[in-house]
Amino acid sequence: MDENSVIIKWLNKNGYSPQTDYYSNIDLWEQWWRNNVTKFHEYRDPDGEKRELFKLGMAKRGCEDWSSILYTEKDSLSCEDKNNQEYLDKVLADLKFDDIIPENIENAMWSGTVGTIIRIKNAYIEDGKLKADEKTRMKFVNVNADSVIPLRVEAGEIIDVAFASTIQKQDETIYYLELHELKEEGYVIRNIYLNDKGEEVSNENVIGEYKTGSKYPLFSVLSPGITNNIKNNNGLGISIYANAIDELKGCDLTYNNYLMDTYLGGKKVFYNKSLVKYVIKTITDKEGNVKTEEIPIYPDDLARQQFRILEDDVNNANSDALIHEYNPSLRTDENERNINLSLSLYSFKIGLGKARYKFENGNIVTATQYVGDNQDLVSNAKKHRKALNKYTVGIARAILLLGRILFNENVNEDDNIELTNKDGFLVDDETLQEQYRQDFKDGLMSKKTYLMKARGMSEADAEAELALVKEQNPSINDILGE
Repeated sequence: MDENSVIIKWLNKNGYSPQTDYYSNIDLWEQWWRNNVTKFHEYRDPDGEKRELFKLGMAKRGCEDWSSILYTEKDSLSCEDKNNQEYLDKVLADLKFDDIIPENIENAMWSGTVGTIIRIKNAYIEDGKLKADEKTRMKFVNVNADSVIPLRVEAGEIIDVAFASTIQKQDETIYYLELHELKEEGYVIRNIYLNDKGEEVSNENVIGEYKTGSKYPLFSVLSPGITNNIKNNNGLGISIYANAIDELKGCDLTYNNYLMDTYLGGKKVFYNKSLVKYVIKTITDKEGNVKTEEIPIYPDDLARQQFRILEDDVNNANSDALIHEYNPSLRTDENERNINLSLSLYSFKIGLGKARYKFENGNIVTATQYVGDNQDLVSNAKKHRKALNKYTVGIARAILLLGRILFNENVNEDDNIELTNKDGFLVDDETLQEQYRQDFKDGLMSKKTYLMKARGMSEADAEAELALVKEQNPSINDILGE
């Protein structure tokens, strides 16, 4: 997104003043996430041949791990109102909410911002109003930071926003702007289509303006729960590794050194030239010139790169000069220590704690430790989780709003809504098992529920297990309090 783009020019012409410098940061973060930073990973050797560093890909791995930590299958959006809960659960299932949220979290972690727009599909206009029938559906449209243009930000919250995209129509590029602005009467949504000259063009299939009459937007924005320390950020969030680029470079440089030692560490055998036979081979070069070339044949040619020729005079050479071996050290221990130090620094900088990753036997493994032992991870996760809660609740309110005003459902977007985890957020397995045992002991959990939670049994398996226990030991009823 640059200041000369069609979209930015239109926004400036119509009284908006979005910052554009910030988007170059997003481009760099995306290169790291895609594990291909040309200016860093590519280099030329002394002969001018292009080479590429070996890469660990830790930028994406860090984002993936944060996504796995912040949202799991145990999470759900909970409403106080029963009607709201039933309707929300149905719509979220239809929209595959549990599949898209982990992906959106990962994208927010690398790009700094993800926007989700709740759009209407197959609606129609009647008496100037948007109407729904049996074909009308909601859908999620997810966009990364490079397509989000904040227009008004208050107390760090994006109030008005433009979502930008391009549409290729035969040989013509159409620029699409979806503006969401909060007015006195509520949010107003405008759909703007521009040609490559910046002129507005019509689209008969899309309503030009829609008034929701609500203070709640039909979009929700997610950014990592960390303060953006880049100036002129336009209200956008910051990548989790924006301040860890040097650490990412360290991970790749140490890993490259490790693999290069392995690649170059094979045995080298140096032969005196007098021990090597030659054959004459005729070759034709790219220009069509025919040349002859001497091709060496080594006495023990198992892997040609292992052999070299020395020009010593055989008459003055001793046996060591005729054949000489070189066996370089692989420096495995030193390289692994360097990689682990780089991983530890990177893990710390992105908020996962100092010992999240460990390099063993050529692979990255996640360190085994209890959540409670890593206070850095816990405190940072709670900040990210707070941002995630706000984002997902925003999606829920938008769904309930459309359910009420468009689909005539008996729902209310003003309900108390929260992202909850049925076992508690960031509770380690040992603590959870102890909690189950205590709840059962205190009479706060049934035997069947205990088996389902503590042993991971299905309801049918838990009932069958209890029946078998009673059959084999009838006196167990007394122990179980029956």
